[in-house]
Amino acid sequence: MRRQELIRRRNITIYTFITIIILIFSYRIYRIWYKSNARLNPKIIEAVATSYTEEQPLNGILLWDEQLIYAPQDGVLTYPSPRPRIVAKGEMLAALDGNAVFAPYPAYYFPGLDGQEGKWVYSKLWPEFLPFPDFKQAKLIENGTMLKRGQPVGKLIPQPQTLRCIAYLDSFPSLIRQLNSGDAYINIRTNDEGKERRTEVVAAKSSGQKLKVYLRLPFFKPEMIRSRSFHASVVTGVQHGVMIPDSAVITLNGKNHVYLLQGNSPILREIDGFPADEENFFIIKGVVAGNKLILNAGLLDESEIHRIW
Repeated sequence: MRRQELIRRRNITIYTFITIIILIFSYRIYRIWYKSNARLNPKIIEAVATSYTEEQPLNGILLWDEQLIYAPQDGVLTYPSPRPRIVAKGEMLAALDGNAVFAPYPAYYFPGLDGQEGKWVYSKLWPEFLPFPDFKQAKLIENGTMLKRGQPVGKLIPQPQTLRCIAYLDSFPSLIRQLNSGDAYINIRTNDEGKERRTEVVAAKSSGQKLKVYLRLPFFKPEMIRSRSFHASVVTGVQHGVMIPDSAVITLNGKNHVYLLQGNSPILREIDGFPADEENFFIIKGVVAGNKLILNAGLLDESEIHRIW
């Protein structure tokens, strides 16, 4: 019995080994056929006109000039609205035991503090490539709070003034070109508005692949003083060209090429462009919409094919 079991196991091993060899050999034969067929009968695609926009998130911090307003006496604080609001010179900001505190100039008034008042200044935030300091959203001073003379009743942000922003960005080529132009600006899009706004770049500096920019924002809404953070998208580098699958592009001597069909013959054509994502390549120069290209250019041996049809 033992001898028969050994023979059975040996036969199974031999059968398994032969099966694996046959599978490997079949796969290699298939790969040879597939590559040969792809070279001799390449798939054809058509270049599609499109535009490409480089966009990246902007997560920065806001800077504004502000002044604390202090209680002129002891008393219970009351104010008409907990929201940041516009006040005119001489308008009542709040009251202490019914005695009004008036605005000394036109401003935004907010009865809230975040602890950064007087500390959040350009000279500390701009010079180095360091993470931004920790900060919290402003905390409201509750209506009915008992205050001592000299305690803050809120803060004023004089108006008009330009809201400023410091942010870090990735140094996209189109962004660098835009910043190096005579009229340096970027286009930003906020989530609430959804439209692009032209924004002046006052200063910019780089460290490796990172840029630090100092901006003048084209808007300043009262609600923005609740927090010193700012989130938007930077839109740069709108270009027009064609999009093709990445497999239609091959690199020769450090330059990108495609096989362009002229009549029914493939012609190697140098192109200017860049990868749009993991699967597609955006072409600026060398191919126009409607041109027919060979899809799997890396499989094509030009010496083996002279005519497609």
